[in-house]
Amino acid sequence: MAFIPFKYYIYILSINWFGAMPTISACRLDLLVDNEAKLVGFAASVLQISEYELFRFAYQNWFDHPISENRLDSLFRDYLASDSAPYWVNDFARKAHDKFKAGELNYKDYGIKRRACDRRTKITGWIIITLLAILMSIYSYLITSYPAY
Repeated sequence: MAFIPFKYYIYILSINWFGAMPTISACRLDLLVDNEAKLVGFAASVLQISEYELFRFAYQNWFDHPISENRLDSLFRDYLASDSAPYWVNDFARKAHDKFKAGELNYKDYGIKRRACDRRTKITGWIIITLLAILMSIYSYLITSYPAY
């Protein structure tokens, strides 16, 4: 599995959203070019998809047709075992890295769709969180006010 140092996650998390792919500071990112597994992991992180999905998009981009699930599973399993990605994944990751460094990376160019949460789901989530907080507060109060044996 590819490992990205913590300092790069700070760059990824400190993002300015303007409707397109976020712009991230590209300072000190040349370290990622040396190791292809790190480059694949970094490209997946910047595009905000899993490495498995990166394989799927890279195959689609290189061969112009979707990959079968069995083939994708075996290729990804080999990648996890050896940290050696196929040439088309490395090419995809390197091009994404180059676009990222130039500030031109946009997830929409690769056909990546974001999962959007509707308003009703957000409200339901906040209601559940609030009820759980109230129940935990009541439970904590009851535990502390219960007489000891």
